[in-house]
Amino acid sequence: MTVIEYMLIGGAGGALIEAVAFFNRLGEWRAARLTPTGNKRKNPPSFLNFIDLPPVVAIAVTRLVLGGAAATAFGTSGQATGAFGALTVGAAAPALLQQLGQIRQIREAVTQPATQQPSTQQTPADTAASTMESPAPEAVEEGGVA
Repeated sequence: MTVIEYMLIGGAGGALIEAVAFFNRLGEWRAARLTPTGNKRKNPPSFLNFIDLPPVVAIAVTRLVLGGAAATAFGTSGQATGAFGALTVGAAAPALLQQLGQIRQIREAVTQPATQQPSTQQTPADTAASTMESPAPEAVEEGGVA
């Protein structure tokens, strides 16, 4: 599969999950329009009382982007193969990326200061040594520690 195919199919996976969420909101709206006996209410709530359109659109676009990006990353690295793999990764993208963010090494790599290059990463021993105070000049001359 090509990168474009992974993006499109992963985005479709994200859209699929948003479609399920939208379907659930429609069910809530339908239930609110009916009385307990199943008859239509005299003044049923409008559709826009149950669907806040701007956030719904923003979430849908975000799911499309996350789904496409995750499927592309997983597909091109060989972690997900084929259309079904891309669709699955795209659908699971928000939860999957949240779980990856909980891994300490990944979180540290993402939040690493821009001034520190990966090739000059300090070890814990280097960090501990650099945070210790240096001895006073007279203590070094005498061979002791201040």
